[in-house]
Amino acid sequence: MSNVVLDPELWESVEAGAEAYIEQWLVAEGDHVHAGQVLARAHLLHALVDVPTAHAGVLEEIVVAAGEKFPPGAVLARVAAT
Repeated sequence: MSNVVLDPELWESVEAGAEAYIEQWLVAEGDHVHAGQVLARAHLLHALVDVPTAHAGVLEEIVVAAGEKFPPGAVLARVAAT
């Protein structure tokens, strides 16, 4: 199983204590996903950024729901290999 997180490089220019939030999930739990597929869109500061997965599999769990805030490094979802 792999964890889906927001690319750490996107946090580099953000001041300490900043949070992002999930704008929208584009897939649902149980959906098959492929490597590089955008699973969600998140707001970070004033930008809307894509949240892709690095691995193919099944979206097993959405950890951070739409509208929820999350800090750097937070696990947003889990993808189980198929």
